[in-house]
Amino acid sequence: MRSKTPHKTIQKILTTFLPEAKLEISFPQINRIADVVYFPKKIIFEVQCSPISLQEVQKRNRDYGSIGYTVIWILHDHHFNKKTLSYAELYLRKNLSYYTSITTYGHGFFYDQLEFFQGSQRVYRSRPLILKNFLPQTLKKIPRYFPKSLQEKLKRSPFYLYGDMTDALINQKLGPIKQLEKAFAPTTKPWLTRAFEYLLMKSSGPEYSSALHKP
Repeated sequence: MRSKTPHKTIQKILTTFLPEAKLEISFPQINRIADVVYFPKKIIFEVQCSPISLQEVQKRNRDYGSIGYTVIWILHDHHFNKKTLSYAELYLRKNLSYYTSITTYGHGFFYDQLEFFQGSQRVYRSRPLILKNFLPQTLKKIPRYFPKSLQEKLKRSPFYLYGDMTDALINQKLGPIKQLEKAFAPTTKPWLTRAFEYLLMKSSGPEYSSALHKP
């Protein structure tokens, strides 16, 4: 009998992209079991098919980071990628995360997207950018024409995947980004947006607040 969620299916599909990856690896030193581990580059893929708190997301990132691993989150669009974001999703989209539509039967895909936020609202999102490969790539220099939000994300982690927004911008497969950024991410933010971001940063704790400034 199949699970009610596609969690296991997504895990298995990830290993087809990364044959060297291993499923459900225990890390007893931090009392964690990782969904998918790619040892060559010390990457952990965490598959999230249900709501999760900001505190739990941060704790997992901190725990895995303490032993030298980087976490890439895969968020299922049954619960995520709606107009209104939770604190956890907003935090993850400012860090390493992607979406998936894969069902328990294996139908669907992994994807990224260009998006802009105002407070907890997603005010713009592009068409899905289908991920072609899960072998992490490293960006050595951040182009100045990248949206500010993407520049900030890449400063926190230089990893990207073939087919994602970073890759699409490098290969000039997206339209007039600066015009979109000017329209949907104005430099002067409404007071409600500033208030939301202040509360988000405050709830994140001092060690994470720097990762949450600017959309």
